[in-house]
Amino acid sequence: MEELHHRLIRIGLEALAEDFGYRLAGGYAVQAHRLVSRVSDDVDLFTPIGRAEGELPQAIARLVEAYQAAGYLVQVTQQAQVYARLHVTDPASGAQSKVELVGDLLHHPPVASDLGPVLHLDDLAAAKTGALFGRAEVRDAIDVNALLKAGYTRARLLELAAQNEAEPSLDEYESALARVQHHTDKQFAAYGLDGPAAAAIRQEFAAWQRELTDQVHAEAARIREQVESSTEQPGKRSGDPLPAPAPRPGPNPNPGSPTRR
Repeated sequence: MEELHHRLIRIGLEALAEDFGYRLAGGYAVQAHRLVSRVSDDVDLFTPIGRAEGELPQAIARLVEAYQAAGYLVQVTQQAQVYARLHVTDPASGAQSKVELVGDLLHHPPVASDLGPVLHLDDLAAAKTGALFGRAEVRDAIDVNALLKAGYTRARLLELAAQNEAEPSLDEYESALARVQHHTDKQFAAYGLDGPAAAAIRQEFAAWQRELTDQVHAEAARIREQVESSTEQPGKRSGDPLPAPAPRPGPNPNPGSPTRR
């Protein structure tokens, strides 16, 4: 871990964890759970979305004050209802980093780590799998592959990601997994992975994509069958023979008597 990131994490959690519910997220949370060791571009701190909606401005002010008190230059470059990005510079070394504050759907309390409070592993798995299916970047593939190696099944990761989405889409998930397979060895090498490790990740996600493709086709077939069955006549199954026409009454053998009904 870069020294600047280590200091920004420590200061950030000391400022925000107790009073605003923030906990370490992103790539450094994956490392805090000892799942993988890789380069990380920034520092991510998450809090429950309900708290961010009501407290984000105060949390930003507290964090800016804490970083400035430690001697850093701080600029808030983005701010929305539940999201903020800070640009932090160490004037002594010139080192720079982003720090992002995010309100997210979290379902568990944080857990302790050497770095401070960190996302519960299920919340982390949901966030990282959601990121994979949303942007499908190299770092997302590395982190989700580490979750699979740690014992999470594909089905469980899908379940965790879906609980935070209004309309989960297997088609979109399949498309994201296809994009992972286009990442090159050079792109993986930037995160410290060699060629065989990169190839293994691409193969893992290619297999997962095939699995989802089969599920998508099966679901499409099921829907077609439902549509076809809904257009059939009530009480009649497809393929049943047509009923024989009712016999027509013959001529009355006794003209003086009415035909029997």
